[in-house]
Amino acid sequence: MSGSLATRRAADGQLRRETEPMKVFEGIRVVEMASYLFVPAAGAILADWGADVIKIEHPKRPDPMRNLVVAEMSSGDEAFDAIMHQSNRGKRGIGLDVSEEAGHEVFGRLVRDADVFLTNLLPESRHRLGVDVDDLRRLNPQIVYACGSG
Repeated sequence: MSGSLATRRAADGQLRRETEPMKVFEGIRVVEMASYLFVPAAGAILADWGADVIKIEHPKRPDPMRNLVVAEMSSGDEAFDAIMHQSNRGKRGIGLDVSEEAGHEVFGRLVRDADVFLTNLLPESRHRLGVDVDDLRRLNPQIVYACGSG
């Protein structure tokens, strides 16, 4: 049996639990510009499955989930934001203001090399920042554009 299941049959015939998920998305690069939980959780699962996920946050106004702290889960003076950690595990991150020319240029380089773009920005924000589907397809015609909304 392949390792794609939660368990696999060992040589002795016994079922064994897999210790790590199969990396079926290894080699896939994902650029994520999303906040809160819904879309970032999808990015975390892609990272679990081996994708290289790069989360973009504004340097002065990061993902609001960073401020949601679960009581009694902190050690010392450091707040522990469990939900932020859960929905952003396995990702790399960059603080980038895409509304500025230099930030948008860096964003463009990331998108040109990406396979997938994840966002949950509202349509007006996507248009204003130049990160709507047509904008990204001009940079990378093959990109998979995934937009989550409520």
